[in-house]
Amino acid sequence: MNPNAPPEAENESEQHVRLIAQAQRRLYAFIFALVRHSSDTDDILQETNVVLWRKRATYEPGSNYFAWAFTIARLQVMSHRSKSARRGLTFDDDLLNKIAESASTESEQYDRRNAALQNCLQKLTASQRDLISRRYQPDGAVNALAAEIGKTSKAVSATLRRVRDKLRECIERTLAAEARS
Repeated sequence: MNPNAPPEAENESEQHVRLIAQAQRRLYAFIFALVRHSSDTDDILQETNVVLWRKRATYEPGSNYFAWAFTIARLQVMSHRSKSARRGLTFDDDLLNKIAESASTESEQYDRRNAALQNCLQKLTASQRDLISRRYQPDGAVNALAAEIGKTSKAVSATLRRVRDKLRECIERTLAAEARS
């Protein structure tokens, strides 16, 4: 950052950095849905981030940032496709646009489901939250959890199944209530 820049410019830049950071997971999923190769997705996401930064002045604050970012990402995917068309099979533009639209919708649904999950996790007891959290850590195998808490693997699996069912039902109720509002 330029130390001589006015504070307003720094604040706008910081805000844009936050928006880019918040969009990363959704952009990655969106791009991956279009290209289906993680290495290509990584490259396109990186280039998309560069373009988002370069074009930050064209973003209208208060408008839908994700829609704006997805448009740029889709254009980056199309650019990548044209550069790599000689490598083999590529989708035509109509199909790519349909996939992009579907991926955008899926991304929005993911965000709603994730928000519902976070809300529902808070409704669990502390011991249920702890068990779920420990299970989904990188080394959270059921057998290891059972040994740590002094229960059988079968008992831990049954408890996890009940907690997951409870979470699923809570998420479904939450999403259904949102759909009615």
